[in-house]
Amino acid sequence: MKALNPLLIAGFAAMTLAGCNTWEGAKQDAREAGQATGRGIEKAGQATGRGLEKAGEATGRGIEKAGEKIQGVAK
Repeated sequence: MKALNPLLIAGFAAMTLAGCNTWEGAKQDAREAGQATGRGIEKAGQATGRGLEKAGEATGRGIEKAGEKIQGVAK
């Protein structure tokens, strides 16, 4: 029985240390996932901005053409 106690203590210590490494790995994975998510959000924001800019330009051209048609009818 006495010989079993040091083995149990060593096994528990090994599992605890392995858990620490696993926890550090999980924290690193979460950090990397957060950074990747941030980059994805940034790219999505840029794409949305470009899309809105193009939509605004198209709307401006449409209004300009409508104004020209109205001026043509008014003459």
